[in-house]
Amino acid sequence: MALRRLFLSFALGTLLVGWAALAVPHAHHYPPRCPGAGELSLVLPGACAHDDVAPPGVDPHQPVPTALLRQRDGAGVQAYEAAEQLGVAAPQSVNVATPAVPCDGDGTSGYRVQAMYVVEAGSTNRYAALQASFRLWAAGVDDVINRSAALTGGVRHVRYVTEPSGGGCVAKVLNVTVPNGSLSSFGATISAVQALGYTDPARKYLMWTDATALCGVATLYPGDGESQANPNNGFYPQYARIDSGCWGFGDGARDHSVEAHELLHTLGGVQDSAPHSTHAGHCWDESDTMCYADGGNHAMVQVCPSEREYFYDCSNDDYFSTYPDPGSYLDGHWNAADSRFLIGGGDGTGGGSAGTPTVLGATIAVNNPAVPGLATQASVAPSLPAGRTLASVTWKSTRADCTFSAPTELQTEVTCNATSAAAATVTATLVDSTGATKAVASPLTFATGTARPVTVALSAAGQTPANGGSAAVCSGAPFALAATVVDDASGQPVKGLAATFTKKTEAMTSAVAAGTATTTAEGTASTSQTATVSTTYKAQTSAGTVYAAGGPAALVAVPAKCATSLTAAADPASVYYGDPVTVSGRLTATSAGTPVAAAGVSLAVRLTTGDGKVLSLGTVKTGADGSYSLAVKPTASGTVSVALTASTSYAAATATAGSLTVRLPETALTGAVSPTDVGYGTSVEVTGTLQRVAGGSTTPLAGKTVGILVAPAGGGATVKIGSATTTATGAFTTLVPLRVSGTLSVSFTAVAGQPGATVEVGPVKAGTWTTAVTASASAATVPSGGTVTLSGTVTKAYGAAPVPAGAVKVSIYFKADGASTRTLVASPTTAANGTFSQRVTPKATGTWTAVVGEVAGYTGSSATPLTVHVG
Repeated sequence: MALRRLFLSFALGTLLVGWAALAVPHAHHYPPRCPGAGELSLVLPGACAHDDVAPPGVDPHQPVPTALLRQRDGAGVQAYEAAEQLGVAAPQSVNVATPAVPCDGDGTSGYRVQAMYVVEAGSTNRYAALQASFRLWAAGVDDVINRSAALTGGVRHVRYVTEPSGGGCVAKVLNVTVPNGSLSSFGATISAVQALGYTDPARKYLMWTDATALCGVATLYPGDGESQANPNNGFYPQYARIDSGCWGFGDGARDHSVEAHELLHTLGGVQDSAPHSTHAGHCWDESDTMCYADGGNHAMVQVCPSEREYFYDCSNDDYFSTYPDPGSYLDGHWNAADSRFLIGGGDGTGGGSAGTPTVLGATIAVNNPAVPGLATQASVAPSLPAGRTLASVTWKSTRADCTFSAPTELQTEVTCNATSAAAATVTATLVDSTGATKAVASPLTFATGTARPVTVALSAAGQTPANGGSAAVCSGAPFALAATVVDDASGQPVKGLAATFTKKTEAMTSAVAAGTATTTAEGTASTSQTATVSTTYKAQTSAGTVYAAGGPAALVAVPAKCATSLTAAADPASVYYGDPVTVSGRLTATSAGTPVAAAGVSLAVRLTTGDGKVLSLGTVKTGADGSYSLAVKPTASGTVSVALTASTSYAAATATAGSLTVRLPETALTGAVSPTDVGYGTSVEVTGTLQRVAGGSTTPLAGKTVGILVAPAGGGATVKIGSATTTATGAFTTLVPLRVSGTLSVSFTAVAGQPGATVEVGPVKAGTWTTAVTASASAATVPSGGTVTLSGTVTKAYGAAPVPAGAVKVSIYFKADGASTRTLVASPTTAANGTFSQRVTPKATGTWTAVVGEVAGYTGSSATPLTVHVG
């Protein structure tokens, strides 16, 4: 911290007036010895204060020359950039460059901050020399207040006692002289100014004391009640004292105004109950104006950036916010931003606003206590900043067995298993349209008592007969046997109870186990059964700590071959090749005229083409109610049908879903090439896109191969010079060497369901390079049998400056003096930089010549012959 406070009383750097002697709501009584950290002293009956550590580089006991004080600008001038970085949009003009503060009413009436210069009799009175500075520093305090309010979307200003100036208002600074010795301590100062009549409860006295006894100190009443009846809100006169060594600081982002710090104490912060309270008057979540290591019982933690030091309340959750997160600490406790000593404070009246949320917030509510196994309601209320919408809600619980009826809605029901009363935590995580997240949590507790009676009902194949009655089932086909458990007192289904099933036929001497299952949130425990003869099924639950035993419930399953009927529909009736079509319908089964739930039955989905060819589109199983739905991707037109094959369980059934038309989409291909005129073999870049066009829908064709072709200018077969593969967006790009002139095109070869396409891009030219050869010999004369190195360069040019010609074959010829022909001796190839080198052994005196032959794309050239003498 660049600047720190040097005086603190019990809950802040303040004086604490004991409530035992005053008529204050919810009065507290303090022990005769002051509580808190460090050595404390009584400054008034029941009021405490103690010295703090001086800020680095500041000695509050050293006098400060008037000229130096006048150079201090106070808070605000350089805070603009820091505010912008924290998201506080404000014009540069709000920076404190003048002493102007807001005018409010007549400048005198109501709850106000009274600025004062206080000096002892007999000391030099510097009021006239520093009056302008006092006003500027007062405006700086107002800047801290208003910028801090802007962080949570609100507007707040200090309601000073003001006087007119330049068409506006400035803080009225009183010139107060107190008896000699009155500035020796904070208590003595208060007694002196009170003797002069400064005792108005509707005033907070902000005093610049011309002394060198301390840095800053102020009064605070411990009281965290959120109402306007808070004792810090105008029930008693309150005082803040700043000695001359600490006047006028806070001009920048990483330090703060001592005046703003001490005034905030008188506004009621930081209360001992605040989430990040040091329990010695300040906060520990750095950085902000009120946080520092004050000797309290919590170490400092860097939570907010250092730029936050200029402002109040890191995270806006301890003592100052114009829009507290609903359900948060400041939503239910004293909030200094609500002080009626601030314009816009009080109940949002007085010329300001209550603010709007600038961060995503939320409050959670859970209906506690719940009963294990029964649903209880949970809800979350979002607090959205302007212009944002809620994107998602996700509910979770720390207990894996707890389920939510609507896990993505603002209101849901949570149900946990009946066999456990262990408490859990329920969390709702909200995400808004900007991606911001907010998670809020609540305990989920459970009440238990006398075992609760339950009722068990048994059903088979979707039928729930009276206890002991019969249910029709399809012979040999699986059917759902389900026990539903309901809490008698509430009529709600019970989750998490184990149900035990038994079965018995006439041929059995006793019942046998038919499985166990645990009830769902709907109270249903289900098992799959088959029956070929009449079978009696029973289900029951066991007694536990929460619920009494239930059942047994019984029914008789009567099997027979089921008659069936089938419906089918296909949507849409016309699609493009490979697009999905949903085939859906319902299978209805009856046994002796009784409807039976035809669950888990396999159905074949087919397509018959116009020429009678039958194509399988897949198989699908019916759901619990006999319904089915299958997404298929047909590749031919025809008639869609659904069929059930006859079995011992079901009679055969068919249904026609209707005619289906399948059309081919179009292929959209584009291409471009750059450059179009290059030297032979130089790479050109070919780009383009490949897309599927199906009616009004255009989608990329990814992972497809596009060929790069050139039709020669003089005629002849088209040459494929390269290929490219499309990306996920359907785009392609590739570099290909150009060795033929003509018309370039890009082409896509047809695949199943997607027609081919070719697009002519335009003419391209592979020009002929002009070559040039240089050569030199390492020696002009060699002895017989000696060697000489021939070296040189080959360059090429095409419409521009020559460049090295790499990978070019160079022929080395020798012609002896007097000979009529030359002989090829060697054929080196140039390196990438166009150079070549060849060692030779001359047999006779003669000339050596380096030659580049004329080949496709290159002109021929020769170097100047070199004479080498032998002997």
